[in-house]
Amino acid sequence: MKAQKFLTETSEELLTKMGIPSQIQVKEEEGRLLIDLKPEDPEDSSFLIGFHGQTLNALQAVLGVMLMRKVGEFQPFSLEAGGYRQQREEELRRRALEAADKARFLLKEVAFPAMPAVERRVIHVTLQDEKGVFTESRGEDRERHVVVVPGEKPVVDSKK
Repeated sequence: MKAQKFLTETSEELLTKMGIPSQIQVKEEEGRLLIDLKPEDPEDSSFLIGFHGQTLNALQAVLGVMLMRKVGEFQPFSLEAGGYRQQREEELRRRALEAADKARFLLKEVAFPAMPAVERRVIHVTLQDEKGVFTESRGEDRERHVVVVPGEKPVVDSKK
């Protein structure tokens, strides 16, 4: 698999140039590559993650562009460092369920702050089978956020 080899080698090279020599572990889950960056010095994980995951997100974006330009194939992947993404997903799932309970109880919309698409998706997927609420993404660009709406999602009649 060209993409996996490219992402592994390029991640390692990029981190070495950043002064953060690391081991790269790759596994595949549901058609998505999970690339775990393991710095030789565990304290360097915080540099890789950055404020609210911004550095990790930026590295992932850069690697994604490089992958398309150099290899010419799209391969969904996610970078992980120090367990950040896993912890963040667990937190988002917990907050999504709390927001669903609040929306059902108060019969009011509950809005999340703006967040990247990958995080919005966690909320949408977490609540897709929850009864009595549905989710919508609203806003544009950097202001895009998820809103948990009480009630059942309106069905669009495509026959009209």
